[in-house]
Amino acid sequence: MKIVWSTEARKDLRAIRTFIARDSEFYAAQMVRRIVERAESIAVALKRGHRVHEYPELALREVHEPPYRILYRVSAETVEIVTLVHFKRRLGRLV
Repeated sequence: MKIVWSTEARKDLRAIRTFIARDSEFYAAQMVRRIVERAESIAVALKRGHRVHEYPELALREVHEPPYRILYRVSAETVEIVTLVHFKRRLGRLV
């Protein structure tokens, strides 16, 4: 199973790194590594996460790497990482 990061998810990951790096490059790199590892783990167990409660009508699932939610969708051959959202942030419009 191939992992594909959407443009939005890549922007989110860069923003997370930039924000944390203002205080610590070390912890910024650690958080990015943890998020990427959690995202890659989805390919091993596609149903690991749960449905996104804000959008029950969409085929979106999520896993957590605190304090972030990793939203993804699964197709026949890929797992698309759609976006990353901090637990305290409201999930914006996805469609």
